[in-house]
Amino acid sequence: MTRSHARRLCAATIVLAALASCAATAAAGPAANVVLKATLTGPYLHTTAKGAGTATITFTPTKACWKFSYHGIDKPNISGIHQVPAPPAGYHKRSVFPFTASTSMTPGCEALDRWGSAGPGWAKKIVANPGGYYVIVGTGRYPNGAIGGVLHRA
Repeated sequence: MTRSHARRLCAATIVLAALASCAATAAAGPAANVVLKATLTGPYLHTTAKGAGTATITFTPTKACWKFSYHGIDKPNISGIHQVPAPPAGYHKRSVFPFTASTSMTPGCEALDRWGSAGPGWAKKIVANPGGYYVIVGTGRYPNGAIGGVLHRA
């Protein structure tokens, strides 16, 4: 192998390693585990729902985990994270981070990329500014959110 060939091979290896590192970083969520919480109420969403609860959301570099507790609402269905402010009573635009179509008090986790390539990026944005996002729990009576609240660091 000639010296110039060896240099080109070394340079190509460095470039490939850098590209692989960038790709891995782009697909990763937060650099460390971050726990966020929200106090969930009906008034935050401008509903007449009398229930209340809490949401604990934990973001890791590769997954999102959640645990909901609630009372005083009809059977939950959907849940998700939206950007503040909550709209007047009514339709909440598509969540930036949907959790599940069958919300329950059973904790759950999903890989960040379950929500597509944007999932890790949204996780980073939410962790960087939790007060800019709120969580909802929708029900049959209030499909756009019976209770909800702004996220904050635990």
